[in-house]
Amino acid sequence: MLSATPTALAELQPPHGYRVLAWLGLALNLLALPLGLLVILRDPVWRTVNIIVYTSALLPTVALGIVACIALLQWRLWGQVLAIVALAMALATELAYAVVRLVLVGEGRLQLAVLAPAIWALTIAALVFWCRPAIRAYLR
Repeated sequence: MLSATPTALAELQPPHGYRVLAWLGLALNLLALPLGLLVILRDPVWRTVNIIVYTSALLPTVALGIVACIALLQWRLWGQVLAIVALAMALATELAYAVVRLVLVGEGRLQLAVLAPAIWALTIAALVFWCRPAIRAYLR
């Protein structure tokens, strides 16, 4: 049986895209914090709504995502579970926010109608990647 030490795990070949997506997830989660603040500051009409979404949905999702990415980079099995939960939370927030904004706000509707499905597709692709059994087998 293989040793579960980080050194022994580092010698194994991770599934294709594992490290890249873990680092990309960490970078995007860290970028989400200032970008969320920028959205709050730039949109005076929806400022209160954006503050509520930022504090109640984005901050917990980003915090969970950062911890998940760090755990994945350290080959922790529970990092996969956290990544799945964080991506599911992100998808739920993205879907709800975009649909409500598309219905209620007229300006920027075309850009949001193009950008939102692209973001949803990327989030779903990341969710499918981290749900793969190969990831769990690698982390065991």
